[in-house]
Amino acid sequence: MRSHSLVHTLVPPPPAARATRRSPVQAPPGYPVRFIGRAAETESALQTVIDPDSSGAVVVGAPGVGKTALLHQVLRSLPGSYVVRVRGLRSSASFPYRALSFLLSEVPGTVTHPALVLSAVSAHLREEAGGRPIVFAIDNAEHLDKASSTLIGQLLSGDSASAVLTVTDFAQADPVFMSLWRAGSLRRIDLRPLSFEDTVLFVASELGTPVSREGVEALWSVAGGNAQGTRAALQGFVQRGVLARRGEAWVLLPERKGIGHDVVSTSPLLRTLTRNQRRIVDLVSLAGGLPWKDAARLVDPSELDALQDAGVLVVLADPEPRVRLAADGLADAVAEQVPEDEAARLYQDLRSRPAAARHLAGDPAREVGWLLQAGLSVDAQLGVTAVQTLNRSGHHRRAADLIRRITTRQQSPDLALEAMIAALGQGHLKDATAASATLSASEVELDREVVIRHLVEESRLRRLQAVGDPASPLDRADEWLASWGLDPGGQPPADAQERSESVSLGRRVRVARAELASFEGRYRDNLSDLEGMHQAELSPSSDREECESQVALQSLLLEAMVLQEPTENALRLAEVLARNLAHPEVSHQAADAALLRVEVAFLIAGNWAAGRMIFSGFRPSSSSWSLHRGSLADVAGALDLIARERVRDATALLKPVVEQLRVADRYGLLPLAGAVLTYCHALTRPMDRGVAHLPLAGHAEGSPWMVRRATRHYQVLSQALTGGRAEVALQLQERVPSDLRRGATMWAVISLMSALRLGSRPAAKELKALSENLEAPLAEVCLLYAEALLEADTGLLIRAVETAAASGDYRLAADMARSGIDQALADDDRTAYRLIHRRLREVLPERLKDGLGVATLGLLTAREREIAVLAATGRSNRAIAQHMYVSVRTVEGHLYQVYSKLSVNTRAELAELFPAEIDS
Repeated sequence: MRSHSLVHTLVPPPPAARATRRSPVQAPPGYPVRFIGRAAETESALQTVIDPDSSGAVVVGAPGVGKTALLHQVLRSLPGSYVVRVRGLRSSASFPYRALSFLLSEVPGTVTHPALVLSAVSAHLREEAGGRPIVFAIDNAEHLDKASSTLIGQLLSGDSASAVLTVTDFAQADPVFMSLWRAGSLRRIDLRPLSFEDTVLFVASELGTPVSREGVEALWSVAGGNAQGTRAALQGFVQRGVLARRGEAWVLLPERKGIGHDVVSTSPLLRTLTRNQRRIVDLVSLAGGLPWKDAARLVDPSELDALQDAGVLVVLADPEPRVRLAADGLADAVAEQVPEDEAARLYQDLRSRPAAARHLAGDPAREVGWLLQAGLSVDAQLGVTAVQTLNRSGHHRRAADLIRRITTRQQSPDLALEAMIAALGQGHLKDATAASATLSASEVELDREVVIRHLVEESRLRRLQAVGDPASPLDRADEWLASWGLDPGGQPPADAQERSESVSLGRRVRVARAELASFEGRYRDNLSDLEGMHQAELSPSSDREECESQVALQSLLLEAMVLQEPTENALRLAEVLARNLAHPEVSHQAADAALLRVEVAFLIAGNWAAGRMIFSGFRPSSSSWSLHRGSLADVAGALDLIARERVRDATALLKPVVEQLRVADRYGLLPLAGAVLTYCHALTRPMDRGVAHLPLAGHAEGSPWMVRRATRHYQVLSQALTGGRAEVALQLQERVPSDLRRGATMWAVISLMSALRLGSRPAAKELKALSENLEAPLAEVCLLYAEALLEADTGLLIRAVETAAASGDYRLAADMARSGIDQALADDDRTAYRLIHRRLREVLPERLKDGLGVATLGLLTAREREIAVLAATGRSNRAIAQHMYVSVRTVEGHLYQVYSKLSVNTRAELAELFPAEIDS
């Protein structure tokens, strides 16, 4: 599913010293030989070094990004070269030939004129190289002294050598190298920070054990893909217990803090900053970001440019240029370390600039954090607004932290409500219960909005705890609304503001009821109750509450539509919802919740491609939504890997997920993760380990119906792999009526398809009847499969296999082929057998042809298969006997068994079953 460009696993570099002595290529001390990726960059540098018309490559990147690691990987790929290692040092840049002093000391005689130096060094290198290509490996080339740079440049220009250089700022390197680049002789390679996938592999390699996605995301937030910064942050996380070993994985303990000093003190991006540059970094970190124009008025623009070139700052254009730190987590860590008096001075400086002050006022959470860091007072209403902003943007942990910092002895009802929301957002149900109790104790004295919002959150809390009736708080909310909405004479309130407030609060309750129906799997209720939401588009003047209510209700209706029957109507509603999600008044939290339920529904329906196409481009930050983050992303990824027959990869992915969810489980995913991991172990057969995860799947009461349904599905599939296939198929079929009553038609389709794959032929007729009226791609495959088996149509079966393989579901393709093979063997239909077998091998990836090929469906022993392959190549029985050191009679006996099992009569027919083996 993912492509991993990899990166060298860095260790602290060798001590800074003068130039390292040249030698045949080998890994330098302190650098391990393993190299995780950067394949394209490494290949590019390597090709330029060995190209006779090129001087080599210059690798440009921020401090700590991995330039030196890539340099040494290139050297390891040049075993036949003579390498001269040179390291530029800032302290010796003013001393002529200091970087090459080790080389000049070995040149015979005393030479002083530059031309003589060039001639002598060139002759010496040719003699030492003995005909091998000469390669200069130059680290920190911008700190070379002028004389050394000139000499190396002359050697490169004269085709006497090639080079790989690393620089942080190419503009600071000697002009001789810039001239070679402009002439096209020296190739520039800009090294970017690690991708997230790179960082996953990097961190796992550093620790020697997998790390949960949440843990890597936390490291990514502070290091931004900088390799050395990631290592430094990793060391701090481990030392302070932010990352902890649990079982076979490392997990994030979200309650642990106090890593700001470690991150700041060890960040390679911050080590070499001047005092003025550090002040700029402090300012931008405290502000969270500033418009470029305002930043340029507050500080020296040339310093901003330097910080941007060094990779410390980045400039975003949304919609006007804005400057911020390269990693959000690093900005938070820096802000925590600014001394109180300095934070106060910087705050006053910013407030003196009206435009910058207005920008800060637009981020109340950042302003409150700054005020607290500066020891200044915080207005009560500003504090509430700041916490609300964080909760609405999905930053629940930060919201909870801020509440703890600004709460006085008497917590306000507004903050108590926000504390409850923050706790629920993190899955901290005990904290949410405590906050709810505080609000319940004074419900009659609360503001109307606080009362309704509390009852909505109370309903959510009850369903997550699986304690009490989650509908009861919503009934109470309706009672409150009725009491406020009518005067004693039965008339609606005359005041326009009160009418607006009543409508707004009513929307909140309606959304909560629809969310509860979804949580309980009552999709038919949402289909009927939300009928009128199909085409409602938001207007530019819609306020936040109206926008968020509408996208929530539309997403709940779309979820129900997709799970029942993903028709064109559902796709049209998806397009409307995508446009509404782009409305500026829709918060991150509201969009996240809407997209989460919709993407899961499309995934279940087998129509994820259509859903992704509609929703992928509606916001620049679409990759940050829930389905693409944390354990939820890895569970989805594991299911994809299983379908692609990469079960061991799925197992490795899920192990840290299960351990992480034991610590914090905001979506109630632990039962499902445990069930899927059990299924993976059942597929790879060490079932004793799989059974250990079954108890996790037995406690799903507080999970959404979708999670409970999927959990049960993978539980029974695991049971089928250990025996009792017919019994499991019957259980799957028995789930169908319940799914249909709920409106979860696609789950009924999945159950019937699974039963059919397990050999239940009675399921075929029901699956055909259900699928022929559906438009989802999954239904198309199911219909082809069912009709092929009912009509014994080999052509339809092959089409079904092709369709499944084209979607990437190789496991389904193989299962369907096995069904056809079984039927062909039962009917003694050799032609059908060969056709299905050949086509399956053609549509499967090369890596699966041995593992999933029909010829290895348990029909042949290892010895029979070996003899069959040799016979398929055209060898005679005697030649096979001589090759295997057995008698001709033994070969004849095995071939008789092969022909009988595979329903073939000739070597030509046998050859059709083993094309890959014959080719090799």
